[in-house]
Amino acid sequence: MLYYLHGTADLVIVSGLHIGGQKQTLEIGGVDNPVIRHPISLFPYIPGSSLKGKLRSLLEAIDGKGIDGNPCGCGRAGCRVCTYFGPHKNTKHSLNPTRFLFRDAMLTDETRDYFNSFMDTEKSGYTEVKAENSVDRRIGISKQTDGGYRMIERVPAGSRFQFEMDIRVYQGDDAKQMEQTVRHLMEVLHHDTLGGSGSRGSGHVRFENIQFQRIEVQPRQ
Repeated sequence: MLYYLHGTADLVIVSGLHIGGQKQTLEIGGVDNPVIRHPISLFPYIPGSSLKGKLRSLLEAIDGKGIDGNPCGCGRAGCRVCTYFGPHKNTKHSLNPTRFLFRDAMLTDETRDYFNSFMDTEKSGYTEVKAENSVDRRIGISKQTDGGYRMIERVPAGSRFQFEMDIRVYQGDDAKQMEQTVRHLMEVLHHDTLGGSGSRGSGHVRFENIQFQRIEVQPRQ
């Protein structure tokens, strides 16, 4: 390996974001679909796996890959998806390790301070609850059974997360192309959605203050 490209950005939540977590307790009238939270701080966060999976799926759509419903696993040298994100379930390849490494994105200190100034964050947990329902087409009113009414927990609009990733650069890699690919995927994601309920208004995000810095790998003395 030659060096890393270390990328950072502000991931801004434009509309409420829902990335599902595990429900810890059963409460009458409680939230049906909670967001994922850090197990110690209990702050909501965005898993690196969610970011990687979404950006990978966007690149697959752009490059016409994964058309059988599964992630691309061709393992070919010219495949950006397999080279950058890793070939799905394909251990017989010669592409070198996965280039794109995504970190968990945590709430910024500024976001926590902002919500602490007017929100009871001990009760809200830095989130909002959005009620969703299904309409019975025969009578034109909301269904009250069979999942017709549900409470969705979301990270509110205006929240900011610290996006962070690293790109491994090996001999023969086009580092400029890899950086341009990430920037393009960030732009495309702004017009798509992240997380669940995207077709119902959730998951609109944008990236700001995008920066990449070259990090040299020092030889062992």
